[in-house]
Amino acid sequence: MDWKNAVHHVIARGIEKGSIFKDDRDRKRFVSRLEKCVDQTGITVYAWALMSNHVHFLLRTGDIPLSKFMQKLLTGHAIYFNHKYDRAGHLFQNRYRSILVQADRYLLKLIRYIHLNPLKAGIVTSLEELGRYPWTGHIGILSEGFYPWQASKEVRDLISDHRNEKIIQYLKFIEEDESVPVVSDSELNEGSYLLGSKGLISPEEAREQKISDHTQHRILGDIDFARQIYTRIKDQQGSFLRNREREHEIIDKLLEFMNEYWGITHITLISKGRSRASSRAREFMSYTLVNQLGMSLVDTGKILNLSAQGVLSAARRFKLTDELKSAIHRITET
Repeated sequence: MDWKNAVHHVIARGIEKGSIFKDDRDRKRFVSRLEKCVDQTGITVYAWALMSNHVHFLLRTGDIPLSKFMQKLLTGHAIYFNHKYDRAGHLFQNRYRSILVQADRYLLKLIRYIHLNPLKAGIVTSLEELGRYPWTGHIGILSEGFYPWQASKEVRDLISDHRNEKIIQYLKFIEEDESVPVVSDSELNEGSYLLGSKGLISPEEAREQKISDHTQHRILGDIDFARQIYTRIKDQQGSFLRNREREHEIIDKLLEFMNEYWGITHITLISKGRSRASSRAREFMSYTLVNQLGMSLVDTGKILNLSAQGVLSAARRFKLTDELKSAIHRITET
């Protein structure tokens, strides 16, 4: 969910629980890259922690989407890491996890949770040692100017209005947080609700129903906040959220119809044949997948072997006849 001014708890894990840092030079290089990505994208960093095989961030997006920020950060580190250690393949496990956060309810709780990660994991043994540990945003909040790119002042201002007591109050908050309702670590890591083709469900229900993780939007918030997000996504994406199983069934039916109607196979279509029939079939598929099924230009392009602009142009050229309108309705509504 790449929305402006949205707060996300982001977690990126090493593939097969493998290490993504082997020494402090790796961590220093990652933090340097993080600073550059913040400068380039204008994203706000409230909290962060580098662990041995995963990283946590609490971020607020600006004009540039979260996906662009994460791509710059993770791809750059993977290239560096693979080159340094003479390895090949993916460094991070699938796509990073992003949880949309109800900031007024969970922002402080997440700052505390993320910054305490090294202590809970035994990387440091005390809060005093955590205050000297350079691989979280905690030290940046305690030591003004240590990490000037992170939103340390904003965090201190959230904790206290008194100029001379902000650090003291922040430390008290880290030691024992009574101002924010208790939330389990699993909820902070997984979210309160998953939003997908099944509507709003809990992470427990998703596991019971064996719903694939990558098809879901994760939300950390109360039910009213979750419903607002649900409504917003429905308004943007149409009357339903993506159901990939349903999409595959409809795409197969559309390809069958295309073959019967124009005599064009999928192989012929993606080979970019220049016959009138193949052009019409390509326009039909582009129009239907984008305008009726709600698929993105990029995803449609992968199916049709077209660029996003090529899909858009083909969809705009399509001439909808009554016969084709009836066929589209029959295929997509069943």
